[in-house]
Amino acid sequence: MERRKSIKLRAGWLAGLFVLGLALLRGAEPTPAAKPVIAKASEAAADELFSQRTAIPRLKIEIPPEGMEVLRQYYWRGGNDGAVRTDVRATVREGAVAYTNVAIHLKGSAGSFRPIDSDKPALTLNFDKFAEGQRFHGLQKLHLNNSVQDPSYISEQVSRELCLKAGIPAPRAAHAVMELNGREPQLYVLVEGWNKQFLKRHFKNTRGNLYDGGAAKDITYPLDTNSGERPEDRSRLDELADAARDTDGEGRFARIENVLDVERFLTFMAMEVIMGHWDGYAMNRNNYRVFHDLDTDRMVFLPHGMDQMFGIRRSTPTSTITPMMKGVVARAVMESDDLRRRYLGRIQFLATNVFDVAAITDRARQLSARVQPALAGDFAQLANQNRYVQSFCERVATRLQSVREQVLRANTPLAFDGTNAVRLANWRPSVDAGSPSFNRRDDSEEYLPITANGNYAYGSWRTQVLLDAGEYQFSGRLRAEGLQFGDNVTLGGVTLRASGDRNPKMLTSAPDWTAFTYTFSVTGLTDIELLCELRASRGRVWFEADSLKLTRKAASQKKDNQPR
Repeated sequence: MERRKSIKLRAGWLAGLFVLGLALLRGAEPTPAAKPVIAKASEAAADELFSQRTAIPRLKIEIPPEGMEVLRQYYWRGGNDGAVRTDVRATVREGAVAYTNVAIHLKGSAGSFRPIDSDKPALTLNFDKFAEGQRFHGLQKLHLNNSVQDPSYISEQVSRELCLKAGIPAPRAAHAVMELNGREPQLYVLVEGWNKQFLKRHFKNTRGNLYDGGAAKDITYPLDTNSGERPEDRSRLDELADAARDTDGEGRFARIENVLDVERFLTFMAMEVIMGHWDGYAMNRNNYRVFHDLDTDRMVFLPHGMDQMFGIRRSTPTSTITPMMKGVVARAVMESDDLRRRYLGRIQFLATNVFDVAAITDRARQLSARVQPALAGDFAQLANQNRYVQSFCERVATRLQSVREQVLRANTPLAFDGTNAVRLANWRPSVDAGSPSFNRRDDSEEYLPITANGNYAYGSWRTQVLLDAGEYQFSGRLRAEGLQFGDNVTLGGVTLRASGDRNPKMLTSAPDWTAFTYTFSVTGLTDIELLCELRASRGRVWFEADSLKLTRKAASQKKDNQPR
């Protein structure tokens, strides 16, 4: 094996010298791109890497000082204001094999980005960009994710494998140990890159545009393209965006089906919800790609960024299977009686046929055992990894039980008694922005408190209900003290409202218990999320739990939205 590698390397050097000689004969300046490259490896090499029949690869990356200076100029700026992730040249060594002229840039966004001089920067490596034909285990492009939001190191791989099992194209994941410029080696999650090579594994025709959702951007934004022969032509994506925003009921959904691969989207959306992908497309307009499949002339959504799954951070293992959708296409699905019914049927099918709890948790523990030797030198990190794997397995079991229970009642709207009023329950805290706190230790269960401690804090207590068409009144009592609103607080105050209302009535003072009502209308069977909200830089509010209720109003009553 080593002799064959040596022969290939010598052949590569000879090919490189030949190219260099031709360049000199033509009077051209030799460039780094003219250096020798490693011959193409077969698709079987990539399959072997992701099937883990071999040891976890150990990579030594060498970035010269001038490249490090370029990378130091890039940092995450909340969308990055158009900042370019500049590629620099590097050498990547795996054992005796050296890959030269590898294009490297920093990756990651709000939660995962780390600067190049930090202990664990995330990187994108393109082996083919500056050295045509060069491959790493058959791959042109890969990502080294730092997994800072997933100390278990297994969420990405387990979740991507589930997507593939469900028939949703997703880049594969594995692991690698990476040493950068002689620093301490670190464990990373290795993910297949987004490019035509990936698309070829799932689609016959790879010439269509592959759109990058970027950071919290819906398809209504001018999205960048990862690949495609006509990146300037986004007409079909624009058609989908226009159709999803259309208000003409039947015509709207006929337009959507004309441009969207509806069956694949229902599966994509159901998978995101079952796995609790709160930071994906459906629930957060984030972490996704859209591919224009020219053979069907339909748009196909693809998942990304699956490091926080099965009820972590902004979701729980028992979160609703009909959440308030932020993605414009997902929202359109839930506003169609037919598509909503088909979506719930897809949830039930996938929960039964794809999500085998024993198989998933066995796989999680198998992957955990595989990566633990790479963490053996750090007792604290190893203990943390064990704890997070156990939590992941417990969340998977709880989530699947909750999903199967919810399917049975998912189309049953909230029932009202003879008074047409229902006390609201199942409130959960939500950190919407900044640093609000929800400490109830100093309060009885009678109150839902939110506190702003000096920094800006947008926080809310939330519950969700399924409502029939009609007019409703959300009411309750609240009291606030010491409210202050810094320059960075927009629309400050306290309120009761429905999610999606961008201009609610806000109270900026409520020293005594104050009754508040919020009135809204529903045009058809709809999931509505109700909020008890604070937006402030300092102060505290209490919402009286027993007083929070929803009343179905008579048709003749008028809209109010005023404190009383």
